[in-house]
Amino acid sequence: MRRSAQCPCGRSGAYHNGIMATIQLVRDSGYADRLRAYKVVLDEKEIGEIRDGENKTFSIAPGQHELRCTIDWAGSNTIRFALAENEVAVFSVTSSLRGLRIFLSLWYALIARNSYLCLKEES
Repeated sequence: MRRSAQCPCGRSGAYHNGIMATIQLVRDSGYADRLRAYKVVLDEKEIGEIRDGENKTFSIAPGQHELRCTIDWAGSNTIRFALAENEVAVFSVTSSLRGLRIFLSLWYALIARNSYLCLKEES
């Protein structure tokens, strides 16, 4: 899926000359973390947050990137990807605490911190 991406900040300059790429992030709705937002981290910088059931779009520079989501001291796996000018990539983030795994919340919070959330690139 391709479409034109625009920078939401409205500034001009080499970075903001309309040469952008876009990531779309989809968070499903679930019992675990329902009232809490996940932080969206691109290239080790927080670029926003996503709440329960939300779909968010972020304009970014084309090129190589690393994406992850965090909540408190826990987070997701890191996905490395590359986007060309005006390209769109779609990702989904879910809690790993589904079904009976809700009883493993202490395990995910203390031991498997980078598996507490599951981040996937959608095709």
